[in-house]
Amino acid sequence: MQEKKKAEFDRKKSTMKNIRFEDELLEQIEKAAGKGNFSKWVKEACLSKLQRQDKK
Repeated sequence: MQEKKKAEFDRKKSTMKNIRFEDELLEQIEKAAGKGNFSKWVKEACLSKLQRQDKK
């Protein structure tokens, strides 16, 4: 796998990913997360899913 090079200004230990959401799902997430909290909400949802998987 080819190693990615980050720009000098890019954050350390994080990577930006593009993801496509269905419109209805996106609206529900934005409503639940509140203004300005989208990324935090999605990260917490992902962590919660991973924790549930670990318990299986």
